[in-house]
Amino acid sequence: MILPFAYTIIRSKRKSIQIRVNAQGQVEVRGGRRLTKAQAEQILYQHQDWVQTQIARQTARAAQRHILTADEIADLTEQAERDLPVRTAHWAARMGVQPTGVRITAAATRWGSCSAKNRICYSFRVMLLPEALRDYIVVHELSHIRQKNHSADFYAEGTRYLPDFVLRRKELRAWERAHPLG
Repeated sequence: MILPFAYTIIRSKRKSIQIRVNAQGQVEVRGGRRLTKAQAEQILYQHQDWVQTQIARQTARAAQRHILTADEIADLTEQAERDLPVRTAHWAARMGVQPTGVRITAAATRWGSCSAKNRICYSFRVMLLPEALRDYIVVHELSHIRQKNHSADFYAEGTRYLPDFVLRRKELRAWERAHPLG
């Protein structure tokens, strides 16, 4: 059988088999160490409609993705260094919490983080968001000072200061889908 796409087999210590189409549209079959090429091809053949749909979807997303230039990154970092510590201090005072520091990073897969020592880090990419979603990110990270997880208590903490906290989270996910970053 001939498949209409290339693929890579990735073997590891696992019992299940997974088909994955990554952000670049490349197909991967992940399976146990004994997974043969024939078995991988049989699974891909059975799921080739799904795989081709995913390849088309990832290719379309890649075409929409905006790759930031060095100048854009520098500008966004400068804006973040001016805006986010001030925004954090404002919300920290309202929430009655005190972060041990605020840092701006180039993180590509997360908007922010809060360490066990209550140090807040934000990606410069936060500056691409509308102001309401920036506030959501700030309140989200500051909420981790009291709640170190994403439990119901964590969401209650965020909602105490932003009544539409959960709605803003949904808006952030929608913004991410509409504005894929490279």
